[in-house]
Amino acid sequence: MKYAEVVAKAQRERKKPYGYGRVQYVPCSIWENGNQINLWTYWQGFQLDDIDERGVDILLVGQDWGNPNRNPEVIEHIREIQTGNREAKYISSISPTDKTLKELFKVFGDNVDITSINPGMRLFFTNYSLGYREGSESGGMTKTLMRMDEELFNDLVVAVKPKIIICLGKITYEMVSGKVVKGFVKKLKEGEPFRATFPHDNSIPVYGVAHCGSRGLSNVNGIESMKKVWEKIALEYNTF
Repeated sequence: MKYAEVVAKAQRERKKPYGYGRVQYVPCSIWENGNQINLWTYWQGFQLDDIDERGVDILLVGQDWGNPNRNPEVIEHIREIQTGNREAKYISSISPTDKTLKELFKVFGDNVDITSINPGMRLFFTNYSLGYREGSESGGMTKTLMRMDEELFNDLVVAVKPKIIICLGKITYEMVSGKVVKGFVKKLKEGEPFRATFPHDNSIPVYGVAHCGSRGLSNVNGIESMKKVWEKIALEYNTF
């Protein structure tokens, strides 16, 4: 299945509201009007016209995108990208998460700049869960809800052929790797990433790291501790 086919499949299957408890997803017109698997892909990934032939270097996976209504400036820039405006780009400096990610990706090289449309690597950002929230922006996620997009995520990995996958947060890592882990924060505090292989292709390493928002930073004692984890991933990546 090619990337565009995975996107079309996702858009067919996510036209109706769904959810559990605190997490309620509703149709998202801005996503449905586009041609990418996730709104986060308009930060990195949308510009790779040759993705089916060349794949990607790093697939970065978050949990879910949140509530589009809470990010009107970002949504407006996504609309500009969708019109084909080559000067338009995702606004990537309005949250602590975005700023931290910029610093973390520098471990792959001083020339790597994820605020650029040409970031210095072939990068692809997506969330595992493809729903868009109504109401609360975060919290309440369950594996039952995330499993609704398991097949679509697996199709995506096969289509974009990443060299490595980096997962933000414990639940995302467990879903992608198929592993249940203990002591997630403790190990990350010690500067060690979690590592497994993608269940459907053992040639693809899957790494588990802390979410890089303010709570994740606090959990692992700050940016320097978080960087040590990413540096070990980069060191292994550079040996491939």
